[in-house]
Amino acid sequence: MEKIRKNLPYIASVILFICIVVWFLVSAGNAGSSAGSMQTEAVYRTIMNGAALCYSIEGEYPPSLEYLEEHYGVRVDRDQYAVDYRYFGANVRPTVTVAEKGGAE
Repeated sequence: MEKIRKNLPYIASVILFICIVVWFLVSAGNAGSSAGSMQTEAVYRTIMNGAALCYSIEGEYPPSLEYLEEHYGVRVDRDQYAVDYRYFGANVRPTVTVAEKGGAE
């Protein structure tokens, strides 16, 4: 019993160190997924800003993502992102959904 009591500060230090390492690993994993989410949001914003620019210049929304790419310089890495661009009419804002491809590698 005396031996355990004598080594208690060392045991507590090891347990605290393990907890800090686990916390760091969990935080690093969350930061990676957050960065991916921010990139997906940036792609979405780029498309929507291009659509708004087209509307302000031409008076109507672009009929397709390809039109935005060709006339307004919007670039989407289609190997990394799947984009669903839904056009409803010249004066109706399109619905855009962006998702990152390849969740599990």
